[in-house]
Amino acid sequence: MTKMILAAALMLTSTAMAHDEGHGPKLSDTGKYGGLVSGVVAKADAKKGSAAALVHKAELVRSADGTIRVYFYDQKMVPLDMKSFDTKGSATLAAKVKGKYKDSGFALELKDNAFTGKMPKIEGKPYDIDVTVKEGNRELLTAFDNLD
Repeated sequence: MTKMILAAALMLTSTAMAHDEGHGPKLSDTGKYGGLVSGVVAKADAKKGSAAALVHKAELVRSADGTIRVYFYDQKMVPLDMKSFDTKGSATLAAKVKGKYKDSGFALELKDNAFTGKMPKIEGKPYDIDVTVKEGNRELLTAFDNLD
């Protein structure tokens, strides 16, 4: 009985930590559009977790119809000039479905100084959204975790 409880606790701990660490240092900034703010790191540094160097900051704004907008800022929360960014980006919605994480990718397009796209159907909560964009020659990643 004790072994079963220990095994269940270990499984819950490992799945709870699956995406919680995030990418880059923890931030306490407030979004300019009422959204959530997260760090932006070089995609190549994503495995460093909270030790990854902060490149920019990003704000995720969600609408009731499933549209998301991602705004990019410098480290002082000043909106970035988006001319150096590609006009296309991508996002992945990850949710736990029947005990396993399921990823659903969707496209983003740069419109009115924000990357905009329509989320796929959310199949489980909480869920995570990872956003990848390209600025010049480098790929950038920002993650918004434990959303509901």
